[in-house]
Amino acid sequence: MSHSAFWRLIPLAAVFTLTLIATPTAWSQTDLDQTDTAPRFRCVQSDDHLTVYCGQAEVLRYNILAPKAPEGINPKYQRSGYIHPIYSPAGRLVSGDFAADHPHQHGLFAAWTDTSFQGKKVDFWNQLKGIGIVLHDRVIAVDPPGQRSGFSVAVKHYAIDDQGTREAILDDVWTISVTAMPGDAESAGDPGVSRYLIGFSSEQTNLTEHPLTINEYHYGGVGFRGNNDWYSDESAKALSAYLKQPESEAPPLEQTRHRFLTSEGHDRRLGNHSRPEWMSLYGIVDQRQGQPQTAGVKVSGSPLNEQHPVPVRLHPSKPYFSLSPCVVGSFDIDPGQTYRMKYDIEVFDGAP
Repeated sequence: MSHSAFWRLIPLAAVFTLTLIATPTAWSQTDLDQTDTAPRFRCVQSDDHLTVYCGQAEVLRYNILAPKAPEGINPKYQRSGYIHPIYSPAGRLVSGDFAADHPHQHGLFAAWTDTSFQGKKVDFWNQLKGIGIVLHDRVIAVDPPGQRSGFSVAVKHYAIDDQGTREAILDDVWTISVTAMPGDAESAGDPGVSRYLIGFSSEQTNLTEHPLTINEYHYGGVGFRGNNDWYSDESAKALSAYLKQPESEAPPLEQTRHRFLTSEGHDRRLGNHSRPEWMSLYGIVDQRQGQPQTAGVKVSGSPLNEQHPVPVRLHPSKPYFSLSPCVVGSFDIDPGQTYRMKYDIEVFDGAP
């Protein structure tokens, strides 16, 4: 057995034990105001959210309750258990939610698309199908303020039968940490912060007596939707034309609004379904003196991840990607076993 396979398979009882030991601690704004020195990072819990701050600036928000769908978006696309918004150190929005073109893509989220359970297909990703969904389940722990802060939560992945009854298939424990990468770049919350570093880990334990098969498919796993302003009909047409002409140069960023880049120097044309050490999505967030200002995210995976380096799905025309081990083949999450994924996400202003 490979070290990565062994790392992902742990007894269900161990997960329950960890859950019982770790109890949530809610840090209120009043508690923080009474401290003598302000920590660089802090996590504040409310009924609706877990919010991580750098100084007074919001870094990210985890949605305990499902945000209301905007006007014109089907309420069936509402769900909890994902991270949005995410801001750069300069306070620029890099994540998107309820995009008109793909309203089921919610900031930073986790869901498998093509799976089989007891002979039936379950799609946890595409909510409108009504055969699967992922929702927040519980807060496990909230870190104290400090030079690093974050939280641990659990989301559940549910199969939905023809009568609309949900069955919990996966108990998915997320551990999120936020710290700083030093530098001289502009920062809204702390002048000593150049980039945020978000540590994201997911531990998906099969709660049932039957295996869940993750089928080979071209996307699914951990997904990220970029800023909604990074997509337009004009940008989609320009990118579609670019991909149809293998010798053509990429359209200008001012037209496409966003761009992909991998550690191998590829964009979406050659980067899709490649297995880079890191990949980045960034786009235009504002204009300053006629020049576009950019911000984005850069993601790298742990060597312990199954199928490391994990294949990436880079959408041909939209500001969205997924980290998708299922691209290279199917695999099972057996009863009581845990599938683990771990990624580092840099949030930056400027270029990758």
